[in-house]
Amino acid sequence: MFNLAFENFNEILYMDGHGIYVWSVYSIGTFLIFLSFLIAKKSIRDIQQKIKIKNASS
Repeated sequence: MFNLAFENFNEILYMDGHGIYVWSVYSIGTFLIFLSFLIAKKSIRDIQQKIKIKNASS
């Protein structure tokens, strides 16, 4: 029914010698997406604080 390309976990990691490139790009991409969410969250928090300060001084 299913014809899998890899028979075990080591083959998935190695990928006929290309695994180091595939998994490094995957890791870097995942890290960058996570970092962008953290930066956006910090920006939103900073803007919320500025709004609170402005409303408190009014």
